[in-house]
Amino acid sequence: MISNLITKYLNGDATEKEIKLIFDWIDASEVNKKEFIALKKAWVLTEVSNPDQDIAWKAIQKKISKTKPSKYKSWIKYAAVLALFLSIGRIAWINYNQDPEPNNTIVLEIDDNSINLESEIQHVTDQSGEVIAEQNHNEIIYKSSKTSNTIEYHTLNIPLGKTFNVTLSDGTKVHLNAGTTFKYPKQFSNTGNRLVYLKGEAFFEVEEDKTHPFIVNINDIAVKVLGTKFNVNAYPENAIYSCVLVEGSVQVFNLNNPNNKALLAPNYKATWMPAEENFSLKEVNTDLYTAWIHGEIILESAHFSSFSKKLERAFNVKIINNNRLLEAQEFSGTINFKTSSLADILDLLKFDTYFEYSIEDNQIIISNN
Repeated sequence: MISNLITKYLNGDATEKEIKLIFDWIDASEVNKKEFIALKKAWVLTEVSNPDQDIAWKAIQKKISKTKPSKYKSWIKYAAVLALFLSIGRIAWINYNQDPEPNNTIVLEIDDNSINLESEIQHVTDQSGEVIAEQNHNEIIYKSSKTSNTIEYHTLNIPLGKTFNVTLSDGTKVHLNAGTTFKYPKQFSNTGNRLVYLKGEAFFEVEEDKTHPFIVNINDIAVKVLGTKFNVNAYPENAIYSCVLVEGSVQVFNLNNPNNKALLAPNYKATWMPAEENFSLKEVNTDLYTAWIHGEIILESAHFSSFSKKLERAFNVKIINNNRLLEAQEFSGTINFKTSSLADILDLLKFDTYFEYSIEDNQIIISNN
């Protein structure tokens, strides 16, 4: 019986009572839990690649143990583990093969000209027709050069649901998160600082140049470096901005009062507190703040509200949570938002705290059961 129930569950046809029976079976032993995870992996791979899915799944069914179900327990013990096998799914496969929406494209602004960067490979030219950069899939690489002329700025607009990389003319690599606007020179000046502007989130790998400090301008604060790796989170809708240092050394300071500053050591986070008008320093696990460049969200005892905003940006949706129990729950684990669908992730969370949700236009509404 359990094999038939799992088949119905994986196909989305199981009733609430049948789902509970499956949960009981999984909770009966560690062997069952591991076997279910392995079967789920096999199922999603079959969904994507096997033209004769029925035959393949029948072969998989024979491996399912016939263990008797026991008393139901919470899935909090292993909900995070299940996140790891959600990295492949039929919905994600379909989404990756759909054409991008016209209003959800990556755009490079040069003077009054807008260039669509949804192509996989292309030469990027200015208005005179000169090739200034090369696009290779989700990255644009500028020619290595400097100028003694007036600085010409370009702007990259990354929509929600997308990420993008740019290698600047000095060799600095910048990873841009969803919903980010990044303004930078086509060529840096031979003299003075290397100044760029950020609204959103970016991870910088700055090319060292001791005579030309690299400065990231974020409204009324800035990050100054010589050569290092760091992450900046500065979305306009957030009053609090932060900088997390991975490698090297950076200085953060208030542009209105340059004496209001702080020096960061690796594995430290500086948070600008506008009410107090100062920087708060804290030692952190940098992986929590940089995993997004690899398409992941790492959770460490995180409440739903603390990572739902990241899901909104990653999938270009609005999440409205009306479930207090879900909000009170803590989650730990890894979510791959590049190869998982939002439906997969929400279904994962339901293993621990059951809830219902509906999709209306671009909104996910979670009900209060």
